[in-house]
Amino acid sequence: MLKKIASNTISQILSKVFTAIISIFLISALTKYLSPEMYWQYNKIYNYLAIFTFLADLWLYTISVREISKDRENAHKIVWNVMSLRFILAIAIIFLSVLIALFLPWYNSNITLISIFIISIFSVFSLMNSSVLSLMQAFMKIEFSWVTFVIWKIVNLSIILFIIYFIYPKNTTTSFDNSFILIMISWLIWIIVNYYMNYFYAKKIVEIKFLFDIDYMKHLFKISLPYWVALFLSIVYFKVDVVIISLLEPQVKADLSIAFYSLPMKIIEVLMVIWVFFLNSILPSLSELFKENNLEKITILLKNSFRFLFSFSLIIVVLWILFWKDIISIIATKDYLDSTIHNYTSYDAMIVVLFVLLFYFISSLFNYIFIASKNEKTILHINIIITIVNIVWNILLIPKFSFIGSALTTLFSQILLFGLSYYFSRKIIKFDFDFFYLLKAIIFSIFMFLLWNYFLLNYNLGHIWNILIYWTIFFIIFIWYFLLLNKSIISWQLKLKN
Repeated sequence: MLKKIASNTISQILSKVFTAIISIFLISALTKYLSPEMYWQYNKIYNYLAIFTFLADLWLYTISVREISKDRENAHKIVWNVMSLRFILAIAIIFLSVLIALFLPWYNSNITLISIFIISIFSVFSLMNSSVLSLMQAFMKIEFSWVTFVIWKIVNLSIILFIIYFIYPKNTTTSFDNSFILIMISWLIWIIVNYYMNYFYAKKIVEIKFLFDIDYMKHLFKISLPYWVALFLSIVYFKVDVVIISLLEPQVKADLSIAFYSLPMKIIEVLMVIWVFFLNSILPSLSELFKENNLEKITILLKNSFRFLFSFSLIIVVLWILFWKDIISIIATKDYLDSTIHNYTSYDAMIVVLFVLLFYFISSLFNYIFIASKNEKTILHINIIITIVNIVWNILLIPKFSFIGSALTTLFSQILLFGLSYYFSRKIIKFDFDFFYLLKAIIFSIFMFLLWNYFLLNYNLGHIWNILIYWTIFFIIFIWYFLLLNKSIISWQLKLKN
């Protein structure tokens, strides 16, 4: 069993690392090929469909994994009903997303509507794929899916590169509309093939088909609804700013605003998945300790987890502030740093949203306290407040500060989320931060920032060499120092096992 858990965990970590790297290459290829206006359209469509896809998701992946794990004899019944429920909701996505887009400014052009239709079909297969993956996860057969995911992610990237460099190269007079549609179709091909590969593999575990047990589907809907609402609200306040920009700004300005803002946000979204591995690894121990009401060990676990997450987020923030211009020069065109095109640049937005990571990593720990202690409704209440505040501040700040207003709103929302989560978590378990440790970590980070900033200003090696040499040395020193500060984590983990 332990071997199975380890192999599943390792495969997921490796897949996330590889897909993050592939995603960076994909962002680089698209930002250099598409104009800022077209890249804005690309992100606008995906952000728009992300909301509808989440509506149909209902958090059924986690729910079905839990239900199958509890009752493997009825795994077929659970999967069949989940697939049926998801298919009904997914079909509704196609009609609802296209219908609403017809009445939204900047969304009702032909190319946008065609793209929305294509990506809505993508969402249908994505939801079906998620149902199959939940079965594989419950039976600890997930390794195959991650292999196919990475392979087809590489194939997808290759198809897109073939489109933009050979079929419709940038130096031709061919309309970008054709290449844009082909790029969207390439995503659809990828998810269809990926789904059927997982489908035929999963059939070896349990036969897969549709089952319409209305009572059981109602049961699934009822138990997933509270979790789904909370998570949906978190998606809304991360994605709604792009929609608000497109509605409040003139079209030409909105195109540039969303393009410049979407680039750093895409990178932030890639980095956000990192925290999941650590928090998922402590969740079983945290849940068990809450069940035993072992307050002493809970406090030790939370204290060390907070130190680890804070340290890791500091490394990311300082690294990206120092090397962001080098990174964006490699993955995007100079337009994204040109202040003459727009009042603000992608660099300005990146400096703001980087600090989102700092608070996001830490506040996520509090969410796991709510989950482990069975106080999930607290997450819902907090997310309702954050969503309302986020929408109001976006409406107030975007007209005056454009997408920088969105960036500031996102940062403010995360700070508020951190404060509220900390406040309510202390009602469950009282623990305090190690402020002396935080002070040491911050002072060292400032020192490293000033030292490396000096090297970059006086001994600049060029974008690629700055990252290959300075980044690597910086990262090694940073990790070494924080390992010294956090050496107690290793002994703490050993004590938890005793």
